[in-house]
Amino acid sequence: MPTLNFAYTAPINPPGATPVLTPSQVWTGLQYKVRRAEKFVPVITACEVLSETKPTDSEDEHVITRLATFQAGAGPKGGDTVKEVCKLYAPCRIDFLQEDGTTIGNYVSRGPGGELMMTYVFQWKVKGELGEGVEERYANMARIAVEGSIETIRKIVTGEVVMD
Repeated sequence: MPTLNFAYTAPINPPGATPVLTPSQVWTGLQYKVRRAEKFVPVITACEVLSETKPTDSEDEHVITRLATFQAGAGPKGGDTVKEVCKLYAPCRIDFLQEDGTTIGNYVSRGPGGELMMTYVFQWKVKGELGEGVEERYANMARIAVEGSIETIRKIVTGEVVMD
């Protein structure tokens, strides 16, 4: 099974963005994204939490197992419902591990000037052959996922999106 590796990084608070998001707000949003991915990533149409193990001390992982359904024709998992084990490492990292070996990482970091950045890293296991232009298509999907997540977090902070 071919593997496709790609990543995308965007500033969380680019010039003119309002409200300016804090690290705490971003982390709260990313935790919510694990439970309600369809509000953040356009190619995910449904998300169901199957189980959750909360940390009991500072060394335990916070683990959420979920089913995520991907829009037909959208990316390497298009049309599939995929079981993901999501490992949360406060306050800056979430790893999504799929049964076929695909891994996705969501990271919050700081740039050289102290600005908050969001990076998504993908290691997709792809069914079949990698066709012409596939890398560009998936790189664009990564951009949409990062920018969509930041925008949804901003809408949560302003009250346009309600966390349920």
